[in-house]
Amino acid sequence: MPTTTIISSKSHRVRIAPNRKTVVIGERCNALGYRKVRETVARGEWDEVVNRAVNQFEAGAGVINVNMVGLDIPEKVLLPIAVTAIRSKVDCPLSLDFGDPEALDAALGKAEGRCLINSVSGEREKMDQIFPIAKKHGAAMIAMTADDDGIPYTPEGRLKCALDILKEGEKYGFTVEDFIFDCIAIGVATDVGAGRCTMDTMQLIRKELDANITLGASNVSFGMPKRKTLDAYYLAIAIAYGMNAPITDITHPSLKWALLTADTVNGTDKLGMKFIKESRIEKRLREEALASEADSR
Repeated sequence: MPTTTIISSKSHRVRIAPNRKTVVIGERCNALGYRKVRETVARGEWDEVVNRAVNQFEAGAGVINVNMVGLDIPEKVLLPIAVTAIRSKVDCPLSLDFGDPEALDAALGKAEGRCLINSVSGEREKMDQIFPIAKKHGAAMIAMTADDDGIPYTPEGRLKCALDILKEGEKYGFTVEDFIFDCIAIGVATDVGAGRCTMDTMQLIRKELDANITLGASNVSFGMPKRKTLDAYYLAIAIAYGMNAPITDITHPSLKWALLTADTVNGTDKLGMKFIKESRIEKRLREEALASEADSR
């Protein structure tokens, strides 16, 4: 049977597996990466975070990533509030990004269902901190293929990190189904071999572990022009190499259609049924907008 990682909320269960359609982890509820989120949260306003969660979920994200790192207010105060605020408006599975393990522990206590922890790595200190928290709350984890020596620059080195994480995780009762492996997207503007290494790593980890795979997909385009175009093509190529749970912005049309196209070609969207459904929705919305514009004249 294919490796299946289950993430859930109160009423939604998401199954992530190599033989299923790509599951998007929505990236936009992120104070570290989005200035508007950071500014509104600093003022004690949560509508921006909640609306972003709702919009991503409605656009097709299976899981919403939440990150409250980078503000003057302690993360262990903000992350549980963010979880509660999102839960009050949308019942969706969550991925919790964090800098402070205490914040993670507190936020997991507020979340209903099975969350995804973003992330652990092969660093000894991180495994010692995060594995007990994951065990306590029954959470799944994103596993970065890096260790105390940093990010390996060969697929074999990253595979070794994945194997080391699995070996240590077994001591806590974790299996490969409790992890989604981040094969690490590095900006192609800074490293000519970065794209090739990541693709080969994904192929190797899928072959050796039959594991589920993620990428922080927008990292690849740092320092480049036409970032969304580059990200979209990168996503499509990465899916062909085994990535099936990207962290990305599903609300952006070029990224959404890259994912739908890749799943159709890959065969995980059988006969392109989701592609057809989304095309019809897009057509209907366009026609409604044109009709509304005509009525207002």
